[in-house]
Amino acid sequence: MEFSQSIRSAIRRATELALAEERRGGGRTQLTCPVDIHWHHRPFELQSYEGLDCSETGLRIRTHSFLMEGLTGRATFSREGVVAIRTVVISWTRESTSPSGEMIWESGLRLL
Repeated sequence: MEFSQSIRSAIRRATELALAEERRGGGRTQLTCPVDIHWHHRPFELQSYEGLDCSETGLRIRTHSFLMEGLTGRATFSREGVVAIRTVVISWTRESTSPSGEMIWESGLRLL
């Protein structure tokens, strides 16, 4: 399935806008649920990540692989007992260490 040029342009504009805005807009709460994402470049493949915390504008996930900034997708997660389905963009990715001492990655997702 190939995206049309207009869809790619809309995704690119939304990504640029999201990355340009202030990313911290409020307090963060712990999020202890899986975050399932269909990335736009692989829409038929579901990836699951561990949710760490969330705010009104984004959430932080833990993953075993590097996620490139600007990557967009459709995320499904549960927040305060309500299932949310939102378009997301990767704002940042950094190396981290799991509680067991394993090298992992953490990524910040901006909710669009």
